[in-house]
This record gives sequence, C-alpha cells and structure tokens, in this order.
Amino acid sequence: MTLGIVKRTEDDLTQWLATESGFISGLCQYDNEPVVLEPYQQSFLGNRSRFRWVAKSRQVGFSFLFALEALARCHLRDGHTAVFVSYNLSDAVEKVLIARQVYEELPLAYQKKLVTDAKTELAFESNSRGRRLSRIISVPAKPPRGKRGDVYLDELAHLVNDREVYTGSTALILRSHGQLTGGSTPLGRRGIFWEIDTQELRKYPHHARQLVPWWLCRFFSLDVSRAAVEAPRMSTEERVARFGRPVLTEQFDSLPQEDFQQEFECLLRRRVLQLPPLRAHPPVHHRRAADGPGRLRRARAPGPPGGGFRRGPHARPLRAGRIRRGGGPLHLQDAAQLRRCPLRGAGSPPPSTPVRPARGAPQR
Repeated sequence: MTLGIVKRTEDDLTQWLATESGFISGLCQYDNEPVVLEPYQQSFLGNRSRFRWVAKSRQVGFSFLFALEALARCHLRDGHTAVFVSYNLSDAVEKVLIARQVYEELPLAYQKKLVTDAKTELAFESNSRGRRLSRIISVPAKPPRGKRGDVYLDELAHLVNDREVYTGSTALILRSHGQLTGGSTPLGRRGIFWEIDTQELRKYPHHARQLVPWWLCRFFSLDVSRAAVEAPRMSTEERVARFGRPVLTEQFDSLPQEDFQQEFECLLRRRVLQLPPLRAHPPVHHRRAADGPGRLRRARAPGPPGGGFRRGPHARPLRAGRIRRGGGPLHLQDAAQLRRCPLRGAGSPPPSTPVRPARGAPQR
C-alpha cells in the first residue's frame, strides 16, 4: 500500500491563512492553546449566504465563534465592521473580551495596530495606504441603526424586542455586502427566530439554516461521526445513554425532559400560552336620577388619580344586571317597572312628568 504525501507550497499556506477558517486554526490561540474548530464551526465559516440562521444547543461555542470570525475579518479586510447584538450588556462585553484576548495571542507579524480599546468596541488600523479602520462593536439588545457591516444577533429568541432588533438590523448589510447571522437556542413557538427557522407562517427563502444539537459537539458526544448518523433516529434517553459524556448525562438527570430537549436538542417545548395580566379598571361612581316612573342608576366617570371617589349622591359601584342603552351602563332596580316604562333612546324627547330629585339630593 502506497501512501500519498501532499506537499503544500507557500502559496497554498498563504491562501489558507487568508480564509477565516485558516486564520483562526493557524494563528489564533485562547488561554495559550490553539483553537481547534468543530466540523459544524468550519461549515459555518464557509457559509457565504447573506442570511445565516443557526438553531443550536447550549454551550456549543457559537458566541465564541462569532467573536473569532469578527476578529479574523478585521485582520483580513480593510474597513470591515462587525456588530454584535447580545442579550444584555454583560454578554456584549464578553464578546469583546474574547476578541481582545485572542488578539493579544496573535503572532506580532499578523497583528494590526489596536487604536480603540473599550469595553464594547475594538478598532484596528490597517497597515496599508489609507490607514482604514476595522471595528468590532458590541451592543446590548437594541437595533444597531446608523452602522453597516456584518451583524450577529446572538440568542435572538431570548430578546424581548426580538422582532424590532431583527427589523432594524437587516438594512446594515445592504451597502457593505455583509452577512446577517441569527444564532440562538430555541424558546418555544414564538418570535421572529422561530418564524424564520421553521417557516411555519411564511417562507424565508434567502436564509441558510443550520441545526447544531449536542451530539455534534465533541465536548458532549463520545463519537461525533456515528452520532451524526444514528442519534437523530433515537429517542432522547437512547442517544444520551449511547453517545452522551458524563457532563451531558448530569444535565439530562438535572432537567425535565422537555427543558433538556429544548436547551440541548433544539426541540421546541410545548409552551402554555401566557396571556397578559388583566388590568384592574378604576371604580365606577354613580348618581341616582329619575326617568319617568322607573328610577335608574347612571354611571359617572372616576375622579382624578389619587383623589378618591368623586363626591355625589349614592356613589357606589354598579352591580349585576346592567343594560347599555345610549347613555352608558344602567342598573335596573325593578324589571317589572322597565316593562311598564320602556327606556328612551338617545334622541327621544324628555318625559312630560317632572323629574323628581333623588333621596338626599339638595333641593333647588
């Protein structure tokens, strides 16, 4: 058996380092250890679609990968801008810290000059003519308007204003010919992330989707290559027992099965629809007025906030048995009296009999 040895030339090495995957694998270190990319991470880096959509398990390294890709593109391109939109401010700062640490461990020959070093922004000056700046900007959950470049929407399904963030981010990639990336662990059948990922409500034909459950990550799976083929046909208990490492088995034993499936297997939990809490209406105040032989209670508007009840005769709330007829809610004291004295419409003339003041009302 003859083994073929492929000798890579210097041009091949240069071309490989000019790609995001090659730059990260060949030059980047984290905690003094070389960065080793998973197959699904390499597939993500090679995806050139304008819209990349990733439904992923927890702790499979995509937030880390977003920071590495942004750092690599800032060094491989002049005038590049990467914008991170994170769940909160601490997550936004964390991505900049990762990029800052990996930058410090780059070989000096490949480092660009760091001219802005802040908690939520890094800027690198190009060595070429023109000294153009490449930037990494990280913001908490809000639409990143006024910028352009690549956009990373991390944990989009967990943002309260997810639809507003997505709508305000799509235009950033137009003039820059960048990419918009949405990556998140699912959170039930709700929100813009779920709509685009599943396409149950409408089609999103320009989004390239990627699914990354736990068994594709070597930190969780004993045999990634076999699990990629066999695990999708198994139940959750079977694949955890067959391919799960002890750290994953602990997670499976510590969570309800539906929560584990959503957090680590990208399966949507059957959520109960939660309605917003009912608003307590202000108390309604009333006065008694005579309308022909029958005496009716007519509602009055509440007083100013903090001022308590509006004063007036018979200021008490309505009870059951109300009829709405022209002048607001009415309380009927005696149904037999109503049959003898029908209610007037909104445009009816006043009764011929004089109005008798209510009991206790001041005489005029």
